[in-house]
Amino acid sequence: MWKQLKPWLAASVAVLTACTITGKNTSARQTCAPETVALMKKLEVEPGQKGSMLLEAEQPGGPNDYGIYREGQVTSRLETAVGTLPASTLVDGVLWMDTGKVQAHYTQAHLPDGQNYPVCLVLGSSAPGGVYAEAGTTPGALTLPKSVPFTVVDKFE
Repeated sequence: MWKQLKPWLAASVAVLTACTITGKNTSARQTCAPETVALMKKLEVEPGQKGSMLLEAEQPGGPNDYGIYREGQVTSRLETAVGTLPASTLVDGVLWMDTGKVQAHYTQAHLPDGQNYPVCLVLGSSAPGGVYAEAGTTPGALTLPKSVPFTVVDKFE
């Protein structure tokens, strides 16, 4: 019986692996809609503006510490204001590792007063974004400073 199931099991594992990899790549790549760029302009949030954020809003420790993060959804906290988005605004995004750099695209801002706006921010001090991971980082355990730079963009690359 196992001899008959073995080829089917191997094929099922291969298909599930391909779906997982494909899903991860597509979920990390998002678009920045023209409507979002227009709204950011009204909020005085312009492409090229920079600031700093705490990479994981709820992770304990100070901004000078390091943390260990996982690929996937992340909520960060702005340390500096950008346009009319005040410091302490929460931003939601997707974090992943790509050729030695950790990338994140942020698409939603949650202001302290409860208002929510779409945004286009990237992790890093310039577009297309990213910060180099610390030694020993793996895709399952990304070691980075807790305080990291971000940049406002009008498109995700």
